[in-house]
Amino acid sequence: MDLFEKQAQVQELFIASPVNAAYSHGTTTSRQIAGHYNDLGVAVLLLDQVKPNEFFDYQMYLMGELVKRLEMPQLDVVILNNASLMQRFNVIRTYQLLYQRDQKGRVAWEMRAVMDWLDFKKYDEMQSKALAERIRSERFAIDAEYVGKRLQRLREYTDLLRGLSGVSREKFRAEPNLYALAQWYLTQVADLCFGTGVYFISALGLDKPEAYHDILDVIAKHGVVEKNLAYRLETLANMRNLLAFDKELSDIDEIYGLIQTRLDDLELFAKQVEAYLAPETRPE
Repeated sequence: MDLFEKQAQVQELFIASPVNAAYSHGTTTSRQIAGHYNDLGVAVLLLDQVKPNEFFDYQMYLMGELVKRLEMPQLDVVILNNASLMQRFNVIRTYQLLYQRDQKGRVAWEMRAVMDWLDFKKYDEMQSKALAERIRSERFAIDAEYVGKRLQRLREYTDLLRGLSGVSREKFRAEPNLYALAQWYLTQVADLCFGTGVYFISALGLDKPEAYHDILDVIAKHGVVEKNLAYRLETLANMRNLLAFDKELSDIDEIYGLIQTRLDDLELFAKQVEAYLAPETRPE
């Protein structure tokens, strides 16, 4: 079977499966039609309707089908839906597009993935810089004054959101300036929370996060904040990315709901971080 026939079979597989887009990375043994693939890797973006607990099953299914259709002994398949921000960015940057169900949707996903990575990269660079400092000095003390200033700003923005929380839902929906202010303030408190988390991860040499969702979970495992609080604040990670890159897609009622239900958690975050900074309560 020549390469064109193999590619046609792969297209048929993706069309029949819940695949939104697929990318490939590898080489062929020759430029002739009769050549075959060598060292091939495939990254697949599944449709939104596929549930996370089904990702592994589809990964195994697609891997088996691709091995048969491409007549290869083995290949790697990555599911982009649960890949890290760095993995997604590297696929977009270095892989070739193999299949797309919908060009508009694929382009939108790529844009979001690239922006997510570039936005998160500043935290990755912060951690790398702190690690280098730890190696040079064998210690990296927590700067309580620096953290305190971040918490002060967090409280200031939280208070501004409290002012908006007293507005009726009808007025909030009717006045775009109120909605825009809420979007801006929520973006700031999210950045302050996650940035503070990355600072602790860097200073304490904790596990490196791969996405916003990991940051609070990592510091919770070390006792900086409680695990249930970190879990509740995960909604900020979802909302933060949306507000940073796709404000027009954010839902007014969801924004209003956040400022009605999550402001106490922001204050609790500040208090728990302050408690951790107290020498008598900090774990060894």
